Amino acid sequence: MLRAPLALPLILVLVLARPAVGLQTAGQAASGADGQPPAAVISGRGAPTVTIPRVDDAEIVVDGELSEPAWRQAIRLGEFSQFQPVDGRPAEERTEVLVWYAPDAIHFGVMAHDRYPASIRATRADRDNIGNDDHITIYLDTFNDRRRAYLFAVNPLGIQQDGVRSEGAQNAGSLIPGSVDFNPDFYFQSKGRLTAEGYVVEIRIPFKSLRYQGNGPQRWGLNIVRKVQRTGYEDTWTDVRRASASFLGQAGSIDGLRDLERGVALEAQPFATASANGRRAGSGRFVREELDPSAGLNLRLGFTNLTLDATLNPDFSQVESDAGQVTLNERFALFFPEKRPFFLEGIELFATPNQLVYTRQIADPIVGGKVTGKFGALGVAHLTALDETGADDALFNVTRVRRDFGRNSIVGLTFTDRSGSGDYNRVLAADARIVFARLYFVEGQLGRSWTHEAGATRGDPIWKLEFDRTGRSWGFNYAIEGVGDAFETRSGFVNRTGIVSGHVMNRLTWYGQRGALLENFTTFFGPRRIWRYDAFGSDGAIEGGEEINLDFRLRGGWTIEPRIERDFVRFLPGDYAGYEVDLGGTPQPFVPPEEVAGLSVSLDVSTPTFRSMNASAEVGYGRVAIFPEAGEGRELRVGGELHLRPTGALRIEASTILSRITRERGGEFARTIIPRLKVEYQATRALFFRVIGEHRSERQAALADPRSGGPILIGGVPQPARERNGLRVDWLASFEPSPGTVAFVGYGSSMESGSSSRLSDIRRTSDGFFVKLAYQFRR
Repeated sequence: MLRAPLALPLILVLVLARPAVGLQTAGQAASGADGQPPAAVISGRGAPTVTIPRVDDAEIVVDGELSEPAWRQAIRLGEFSQFQPVDGRPAEERTEVLVWYAPDAIHFGVMAHDRYPASIRATRADRDNIGNDDHITIYLDTFNDRRRAYLFAVNPLGIQQDGVRSEGAQNAGSLIPGSVDFNPDFYFQSKGRLTAEGYVVEIRIPFKSLRYQGNGPQRWGLNIVRKVQRTGYEDTWTDVRRASASFLGQAGSIDGLRDLERGVALEAQPFATASANGRRAGSGRFVREELDPSAGLNLRLGFTNLTLDATLNPDFSQVESDAGQVTLNERFALFFPEKRPFFLEGIELFATPNQLVYTRQIADPIVGGKVTGKFGALGVAHLTALDETGADDALFNVTRVRRDFGRNSIVGLTFTDRSGSGDYNRVLAADARIVFARLYFVEGQLGRSWTHEAGATRGDPIWKLEFDRTGRSWGFNYAIEGVGDAFETRSGFVNRTGIVSGHVMNRLTWYGQRGALLENFTTFFGPRRIWRYDAFGSDGAIEGGEEINLDFRLRGGWTIEPRIERDFVRFLPGDYAGYEVDLGGTPQPFVPPEEVAGLSVSLDVSTPTFRSMNASAEVGYGRVAIFPEAGEGRELRVGGELHLRPTGALRIEASTILSRITRERGGEFARTIIPRLKVEYQATRALFFRVIGEHRSERQAALADPRSGGPILIGGVPQPARERNGLRVDWLASFEPSPGTVAFVGYGSSMESGSSSRLSDIRRTSDGFFVKLAYQFRR
């Protein structure tokens, strides 16, 4: 069945791979910055170790000029290589980076040349929102362990983005292993300016913002990445190759760092909040609660390799609402990422296979504390939080210990405990990720849960085994994992138990010649299966399918991704216990069909990042299982996103999701439409305004037997049709002159229109005003 779909991409590869003419490579000679004499350029090829100079008593103003005498003593890094979409080639644009350090900070001066400087994308954005701009990212692996690195990114105007990059996350055979977390905020200074040749950026990173091993001489990992939005290319200082199980493992190194003046970093953030919530009472009258003031405190004590965090009565009012997801035909809980600042700091240190740590389970913490650190090859992370759950509070304790071995391998142990009212849920799991022969890794996990409730204890194992090859042209990811019926984690996110699941995914990649219209073609294909846990090895799969994904990367940043998939689902009679069918007399037992199977196709298209806009769209159609009534249907799914930047300060994001499921025998089963609009205005670098509006329109038909069409009864009660139409609007104004010192004013309102789809019938059901003031003390 896969031969015909494969013919199309092979023909396109031959047609589109003809090279274009007129492209130039970057020159090799380094030019001076602001008239300074050029220094020798140090190439990153071969991931070298370079010694950076120390400049004492330097007087520096971070203004993007690079004119102070200290810059003349800096080393000069250059001769970047292309990483995306084709690795190993000389970069199209020339990038040079000056580096030196003072006793209290490390300094970077970036000179990004561009043959078409008028095409540079640069906006005045909110922090961590420069993904659609040209930008430079500095990776500092301060423990030089090739497993975790700070990242500091800036756009051509010096707008900041920061976070942590970690190796060891699941990558499903992709070409870019690892994961990036942009949620942590670190204090650093940056300033940029556009020039006739491109742009110049100056960055100062205080040593107080970093953690590193001990107080002696330091050797840190370093890589620098440049993203050019006009072409969609990413260039790296070292010649990073895609045929590797580690990105950070291919970084260069810097040494010469000695006698760093860091001391103990102390941060205290007292804050005060006030809120006034309202709701529509049963009488129909809208009632507003009294103003509810509150206060809290966040504390951080940072040593060179250990950080202590504490929070009292944390407030999360500045967090934006979750984007809507289609839920009418979902059987299991949907995952929503953590967004709350206290839990996000250092969250990557708690990362474990199978999502055994999920801090959104701590819904309303009263007090919390964290310890995170690294001692040689040993990493430690612990979180304790008291959660207000109603009559009885719940105490959470989460501990993750991991040890590095070899060049990129790790072994770890995770323990979680949620206790309250004499009951508890505990999970203990060990895991390991072994990287070998540069291209391969094997990851395994084995754990178990213990849940004590109502005087009884239950539990079951959880396990996983994964084998991955991250090759340049050929890669694969083969995995199998099992979750016992009685396994439970109330500190993590495992939304389905009692199954064994596995997949055999393969990847083939072809690279076009320099300047070709088709720059990169990748296909992912393979089968996946799900079995019942207690019948694994003795019974057939209950779900599964085969799929082939095609990814065409075209010159300029266009992507086209068709997908063909065959799915099947076996309905288990036990899942429909209590179901009956009303055939006009005595209700009859409900007997679900044995299996539903069929094909589905989809197409995703993404535009390049133009100066003022970028967009993506998807459409899919195919056979689906209708789980609430064990029926067969067809789903049409359409989605799209549009990002507009009409000015350097205004950003508009519009998206929509449409899902319509029709029964195979005729008639609509369910329909969902979720349009969402977000508007952001960055008045100054510190002053920010945002409004988000999301409308949800849902309807679902009454449940009916897929064979006879008779109404389905659950517990003797028919399941009627239902409809919901709601609107959610959130407003926020914020002033944040530096990370942690903030003033927020916001308002959120939820509205419903019942069964009517007319917005004119909508009325407010609940709302809330809030104010937050916080000041960050740093020492």
